[in-house]
Amino acid sequence: MARLAFFFGSGISYEAGAPSVGAITKSVLQGEWIAHTDSRYYPRPIDYAGEAGDAIRAQEFLRRIQRHIQPHIEAREQREVHYEDLFSAVRQIVQDEMFEIPNPLIAESVAAIRQATADLTAPQRAHIDNNAFASLADRSSDLIQWAVAFGLSRVREPRGINVIGEVARLVENLDIFSLNHECLIEAQLRNHGLRFFDGFGERNGDAVIFNGDWPDAAAVRLFKLHGSLDWYRFRFPEWDQYARVAGSVDHARGADGKWLSLLQPMPMFLTGTTVKEQAYGHGLVGELFTQFRQRISGHRTVVCCGYGWGDKGINIRLDQWLRDAKENRVVLLHPGTEAEITASRFWRFRWADYRAAGKVLVVPKWLSDCRGEDLTPFVTQ
Repeated sequence: MARLAFFFGSGISYEAGAPSVGAITKSVLQGEWIAHTDSRYYPRPIDYAGEAGDAIRAQEFLRRIQRHIQPHIEAREQREVHYEDLFSAVRQIVQDEMFEIPNPLIAESVAAIRQATADLTAPQRAHIDNNAFASLADRSSDLIQWAVAFGLSRVREPRGINVIGEVARLVENLDIFSLNHECLIEAQLRNHGLRFFDGFGERNGDAVIFNGDWPDAAAVRLFKLHGSLDWYRFRFPEWDQYARVAGSVDHARGADGKWLSLLQPMPMFLTGTTVKEQAYGHGLVGELFTQFRQRISGHRTVVCCGYGWGDKGINIRLDQWLRDAKENRVVLLHPGTEAEITASRFWRFRWADYRAAGKVLVVPKWLSDCRGEDLTPFVTQ
């Protein structure tokens, strides 16, 4: 049975207009936002004359954290702080403050940040255990999430990923592992008239409930390992569960015609450098990663594009798969130099050995430059 696996990162969506890491970071730190009473943050309309709520405080809180962690990031990784660093920092503060994950190694940094932001926490409403500092950190992480959600929600028309549909027609089994939150892959598959399975298979009115619906038979299967902009958590009569909603989540109705009970207004997707890995072993994300391990084990070749090799939790799993069998190999779609690829820590120390062993091949094209015939040599049985 002809099979192939794709592994995609955010880079495949840039041609469709998806914002870069730098653009999202700028939006978080310099964009104009308002905090609504529905717990969401919204981009501030041009004609809006009301108060920004705690958006200004959250933004300034993040800017001060940026200044605090920039020297370390620059020394260790030779780059600017981005929004995922900031999210990881504020979530670690919340976890330590709430005794969820006590971290003595960050105690001095947290104390310094607490002192440096005392003027911001003083007027902050404490929604977490009368702790204004933790509450401001928590709301700052919300601002980052909403900046990501609004930035990506504008990207709806797929561009440069037509080959996904071409390959899906050429093989009997296609597994697509994606770290992207937007819904471009789904739109591309639908444009090709292809049926695919994404783990959501039980319809209830406007919602399609997660039920782990990935068939073992020949199929196109999609695994969005970091979540999706159209996934939300609802309270159904029998249980709480995630569901996919195509339209407005605030106006979604069940099969009985009643409004669905939305538990979290924010879509379910992961952000952060290290803290996102905490979700890899439990809940909905844990189920996705269980499937990732199971499904990738059935492949000998994975075609990869748009991934920067910066997620250590993903990297250790891909490295394990590469070592599982002598035949396992990754095909990198990259028209640049090997020096660009090996700039990542993952490849820097593995490149020579894996190249010599035939475990990594480079196709000097981006996904957007590929046609089906470019990838058929990598289809296996």
